Amino acid sequence: MQWNKTFILNCGMHKIYDDTALTPMRVARMSGYIDWQSQPSTFKHYPDFLFRYKYKDNPDFKIVELSRVVTLSSIIASKPYLKLNTPSAGNLHPLELYIQIRGVKGVLSGIYHVDASLNEIVLLQEIEDDGIEQLVGLNKRINGYIFVVSIVAFRSKWKYQDRALRYCYLDAGHQIDSIYQAATILGQSVEVLSDYDSNKLDEIMGFKDEEFSCAVLSIGSISGKDVKILNKKIMQVAPTDYCESNSNLKNIFENKLSAHKMILQKNIHLDENIVLNRRSARKFAKNYVDTSKLVDSLSSMSLNFSNFIILLKSSDKKLGIYLDDILIKIGDFKEEISSLLVDQQFIKNATMVVVITSDNFDKNELINSAILVNRLYLLAQKSSIAFTGIGAFYDYKLQKFLSTKNYIHYVCAAGAIE
Repeated sequence: MQWNKTFILNCGMHKIYDDTALTPMRVARMSGYIDWQSQPSTFKHYPDFLFRYKYKDNPDFKIVELSRVVTLSSIIASKPYLKLNTPSAGNLHPLELYIQIRGVKGVLSGIYHVDASLNEIVLLQEIEDDGIEQLVGLNKRINGYIFVVSIVAFRSKWKYQDRALRYCYLDAGHQIDSIYQAATILGQSVEVLSDYDSNKLDEIMGFKDEEFSCAVLSIGSISGKDVKILNKKIMQVAPTDYCESNSNLKNIFENKLSAHKMILQKNIHLDENIVLNRRSARKFAKNYVDTSKLVDSLSSMSLNFSNFIILLKSSDKKLGIYLDDILIKIGDFKEEISSLLVDQQFIKNATMVVVITSDNFDKNELINSAILVNRLYLLAQKSSIAFTGIGAFYDYKLQKFLSTKNYIHYVCAAGAIE
């Protein structure tokens, strides 16, 4: 299950796209029996002797809760099955979240792990005049929060093989936007910190080969006080109960995140109930629903994406394929698009399907496409529209269907609530 060195070190963006593309043959090979009893653990847990706070212990933890929290729990095959407010491909949760807290009333300043499965944050190391600021490009102390998003690739690769590369970064985009939306709801500003040495940060955070940082965001104010680098590394704890191989996902894409390219400038005026009640649709009602608000929002946030809309139902527009606002092909394509999305039959009842593309393919594009889809998720929830993100599609066939050479990053569908 290991990505070979040639794939990791010598491939260009087009080769990464090719090697992670889905074809009917690849899907057939991936569609065998899955032993869910062998699934790696989906949440990282630090030792019980560490001090911890529950989300409910302090009102200032609301920003953490809205960023990452369990919103639905059940038992499937004798194992806990937890869903979060952040979408995750296959509900596999290949991400972890950490937070440095400084200068918050009633809270010990320190580095914490966000254990969403238990609705708590776990103190990994106290800080005083030290912290992770210098490791993320800052020379002064931040009073407030520094979030570190990490990827645990094996959780996704266990099921999705090479395709997991895409899903991990799509999940990261959802998590980044969830932090942004939480801050916005609470009237706070977010800054993406892209000028950092990920290797040094990962080392001090106690990450081993199975886990690596992919994004850092700060929420708070810069003080005039100097800050030292942490004087000791945080304890090492394995992010899964086992790992079959070193996935080396970190080495495939350039690790730095370009802050100026992220879609973090639009406010869709949410409240916390919308964030906590978000859910992915797995079926749509047969009736039509007005999705014009989603289309308008898509147009305003797209940056350099070219978005194809396959309109399957309408009260006044012709059915067919639209490139942004221009109709390029007339027809009822529900059978075709359902087949192209790896034969997901429930798509036939959707009102529209959106395919997000661009002429570039890298980590930032994947993350940005997920930020865009996350906004649509929340706007759909606010507008009582059923919505889902779709990461599984036949890449080449879908490109041919749309008559585009653009890379396809993400697909989503909206329709009436059943």
